Amino acid sequence: MNGNKVLVIGLGQIGYSNAEYMTMKGLAVDGFDISDKAVQRAIDDQVIRKKASSFAGYDYYIICISTHRPDDMFVPYLDGLFDIAKRIAYEGKTGALVGVDSTITRGTSEKIMEIFRHRMHVVHVPHRFYINEKHDHGVRQTRVIGGCDACCLQKARHFYGELLDIPLHEVESVEVAELTKIVENSYRFVEIAFAEELKMFCDRAGIDFDELRNAINTKWNIKVLEAREGIGGHCLPKDSQMFLNLSKNLLEASIIDAAKKVDAEYREHISYAVQAKVKPVELH
Repeated sequence: MNGNKVLVIGLGQIGYSNAEYMTMKGLAVDGFDISDKAVQRAIDDQVIRKKASSFAGYDYYIICISTHRPDDMFVPYLDGLFDIAKRIAYEGKTGALVGVDSTITRGTSEKIMEIFRHRMHVVHVPHRFYINEKHDHGVRQTRVIGGCDACCLQKARHFYGELLDIPLHEVESVEVAELTKIVENSYRFVEIAFAEELKMFCDRAGIDFDELRNAINTKWNIKVLEAREGIGGHCLPKDSQMFLNLSKNLLEASIIDAAKKVDAEYREHISYAVQAKVKPVELH
């Protein structure tokens, strides 16, 4: 176990799954979370050994904390991530690897490296995880990885590639790795928003949306998605907002902005549709 001590910071779905996988691979894994309940669950499930009272002495730090505002999950927020980085910088082991799984925006990794004063290795490995298909889309799936320096990538190859047996797609620039996750989710956001737009068009034009969708999807390179209850969760709204914030400085118009407006209109549309189905009780 010497040289393989891991601290997973953030024990939500992503952190818990990482810790579970790393423990299964035989690594000595401890955990940290501001939620005592999350820590206790991981201990009870034997996913981690114990809660870390100090960040000192670990060879690998895996950051899996949320990057949205505590009071609004749709708004990006990185202050908590930088607070964690400052604590690692103060207590952490020189030469350790810090892997950031959390979704971040362009330039964040370099800011973390500056906090560490290049005393540790920093890589960004945006998580890809789908709990309903863990066998194919769990912790062990192809992951994009970018490092602040060549030495960071070298250290990460050993940890993620050799110890964890995770297939890696290396990129030369850590900024590319940072953009990967937010662009993936922005693309998904636009796909769903188009389906919502088409559904509203069909409803107002008196056309069967499902029949039209099924007809369109017979073409080999087209797949219009279902239109459901609006774009939920926090990843897609938050990550697309991260990309939108970046694009506003470089582009005059953004399809992401339009997609957000479509989603908002669609939510109103389905709300009115539900209300229309509820007939008022007549009082006599």
